[in-house]
Amino acid sequence: MKKIIICLLWCIGLLNWSCKSTKATNSVSIANQANDVKAANGQVDKDAADFLVKIADARMMGKKEGELAMQKGTTENIRTYGKLMVKDQEFLLAKIKILAGGKGISLPNDISDAKKDGFETLDAKEGKSFDEKFTKMMRIDHERDIDDFTKATEFSDKRISEFAAKYLPLIQSHLDKLNAITE
Repeated sequence: MKKIIICLLWCIGLLNWSCKSTKATNSVSIANQANDVKAANGQVDKDAADFLVKIADARMMGKKEGELAMQKGTTENIRTYGKLMVKDQEFLLAKIKILAGGKGISLPNDISDAKKDGFETLDAKEGKSFDEKFTKMMRIDHERDIDDFTKATEFSDKRISEFAAKYLPLIQSHLDKLNAITE
């Protein structure tokens, strides 16, 4: 009986460990959990941490989408826009990493699982359906980013609000350029 109980406990422990391992693959969740602990200890501002994690995730996704557009876009406009996304997303991500590092905020090192699913859906598209899906995803992403950056301009953390105000026009320009090539 004792051996059965030990075996059962070992199996439960193994199952619990495997479930935790699966959850730990989401880099964004890991960063958010680390920041939640830091926020509870008064080490970081939760709003600032949530914002930086969210926009880092979006920048990494935008870069991946841009790379895909450079390869699969059917028009020069789509491919050029993809190149712009890669350049600007890398630039912004570097700025975000510096800002987060100075504040002790943990960032993800890969896109979220939800964004991975979206990327796979985009990657599966070819031809004009790729262009349509790409521009639709970009429009949604930029509109969300504009909203996030606008809200962040009101944060009590001065460095975060200044960062958001400084780069909000860049995000808006991405949407404007997208609208110009899809009209």
